[in-house]
Amino acid sequence: MDAITQLASLLDLAEQVGLTVRQVPGPADSDHPGGALVRLRDREVLFLDPTASVADQVSVTARALRGRAQLDQRYLPPELRELIEGA
Repeated sequence: MDAITQLASLLDLAEQVGLTVRQVPGPADSDHPGGALVRLRDREVLFLDPTASVADQVSVTARALRGRAQLDQRYLPPELRELIEGA
């Protein structure tokens, strides 16, 4: 699975578990390359920087999904599960 397919799959999964995903260019000197997960009031929003590398976006999205109970009972391709679990 290539990085673009990984990102698309992870983003679909993020929306399925209730994350709001927003594409927002970040500052060039950001401490969060690729984006960040933030809590706004009672919801979680995953901000992704579309100008960041696909690898950075994959990493940020996988970290945002890590530890979510909704994923325990769901089948995920082994490659995606490894990304999310940080293997």
